[in-house]
Amino acid sequence: MSLKSSKIDISVCCSLFFFCFLFFPFLTLADEFLSNSAKHKNAPISPVITTQRSTSESIATEADHIWNGVQSSFYFPIKQWEDEQGFFHGLSGNVGYHYPLLETSPANIPVGATTGPTNTNQTATLSLKYSILGSWFISGTAYYYIDQDQQQVWNPDFTYVFGYSDWRPYTLSLVYANYGGNRFNPKDGESVTYFNQGTWSLGWKFPIVEPFIDWFTFTSEGSIGCQVNFNYTHEYFNLATTEYLNGHKTLSLGCKYSIFGNWYINGTAFYYLDKNQQQPWNPDYTYGFGYFDWRPGTITLQYNNYSGNRWDSSERGEGTGRFVDGSISLSYSFSF
Repeated sequence: MSLKSSKIDISVCCSLFFFCFLFFPFLTLADEFLSNSAKHKNAPISPVITTQRSTSESIATEADHIWNGVQSSFYFPIKQWEDEQGFFHGLSGNVGYHYPLLETSPANIPVGATTGPTNTNQTATLSLKYSILGSWFISGTAYYYIDQDQQQVWNPDFTYVFGYSDWRPYTLSLVYANYGGNRFNPKDGESVTYFNQGTWSLGWKFPIVEPFIDWFTFTSEGSIGCQVNFNYTHEYFNLATTEYLNGHKTLSLGCKYSIFGNWYINGTAFYYLDKNQQQPWNPDYTYGFGYFDWRPGTITLQYNNYSGNRWDSSERGEGTGRFVDGSISLSYSFSF
């Protein structure tokens, strides 16, 4: 699946917005896992630590919370198979509309390319998530492009995520996510999906607890939940050689601050184990904010920016890393 030897113009490639999703699922979420797969779960909640306890009791209790979270991870409650809960039990989803703040025209790239810069097309989406048992799940999203003539070969018809992710603090997670150019009906030379271009993420969730929570919050009901991830993509596109290489690895730290009610701010910072693997469109950090409600029958309104944000703005690629390179999404969640 290597690209033609033709060089891609740097000003074109640096406008990539969608392709960075290939490397960083979040979110979970790293951001992307949180925004696509965990909409039906509560955000991590800090354990209650009463002021009456002594410092030694607090430390011991917190250590117990950590150990209980870690050792309960990846639990598969096989006895639940015996429960007669119906076929649709554990199935939920949402419908959404996504509006980019900045629209661009399709890019001119070499014939035969299987990935490339995206035109920021308005899209409607349908997402379904099936909770298999416990915190094991599989989810998928189908996309409808408002301007179908601008859909490129790397713009997906569908994306999918599966694995284990428990919303409770101190638990481990293992998630695979594929946001590449997947096709329901692939043409000649295309594939339904390129599994090797998806990303595996091993993560650990933790809350910010007292006394540190008081340093970062400015509302009485504010809470912060974080997740650290090791992300691995077996096959990724490298601009310098215009071909696919193997072994893209990053570490990420993402945190979500629930300000009050369902209003929040989140952000994720990335560390590239091999700095040469970072492409112009790959961000140093991503961020988002809005109103998020995981419960069925509710509306969620979000702004997210997964563009090529840089700590030093002079290093960002052309057409990336600006506020206008983000998008607004409105979605409605439901369950069966």
